[in-house]
Amino acid sequence: MIRVWRYPLVGHGETRLYTFVRWLAIPFFGGLYRCRVRGAENLPQSGPVMVIMTHKAFWDPVIAGMVFDRPLRFMAKKELFVRSAAAKLITSLGAFPIDRGAGDRAALTGALDMLKRGEMLLMFPEGHRQRYHGVGDFLPGVGMIALRSGAPVIPLALDGTQDMLRDGKLGLPVLRGLVGPPIDLSDITTRNSKAYQEAARRMHDAMVELYARL
Repeated sequence: MIRVWRYPLVGHGETRLYTFVRWLAIPFFGGLYRCRVRGAENLPQSGPVMVIMTHKAFWDPVIAGMVFDRPLRFMAKKELFVRSAAAKLITSLGAFPIDRGAGDRAALTGALDMLKRGEMLLMFPEGHRQRYHGVGDFLPGVGMIALRSGAPVIPLALDGTQDMLRDGKLGLPVLRGLVGPPIDLSDITTRNSKAYQEAARRMHDAMVELYARL
């Protein structure tokens, strides 16, 4: 497989549009912003995978899609699907809607169905964008999806995107990322709110540790 700055030019099983966006992203983020992400080899090459990362900027899903050689599916706020043209575009790139203001059972069920089909799901466990350098609290829903699906959970720490746009001005921060090994949740055998909270806590701690290694 041909790679540029360790980023694959074509992933496995992705659409032409997904590959086209990848070709735009690699020179933009890898070149202009000198984005370098280590540890992508931790991603399983087949079967269901749940990738988690903090959400610091609009471009985070694009960069995550650039890093891995498998297409990502990810939740996006339902407001982005109001316009049909925009909805068609982001859907073709892997997005599906979630109502953040309510317990969106349909989105959670959809996420579990995707993992059941062996797809790769990107999740932002904080629930919304956090434009700072820390790691916010993780919602227990991400723990529920991890435990109920049984999919490997891969953390991705990405730093710098929160500084790409400040006070309406573009910046040129160096983007750095690190992909960690699967988070061990195997000893959590119950399926209740306490178990989901514990799984979310472990994911949070793994992400904090990953950022400390950047």
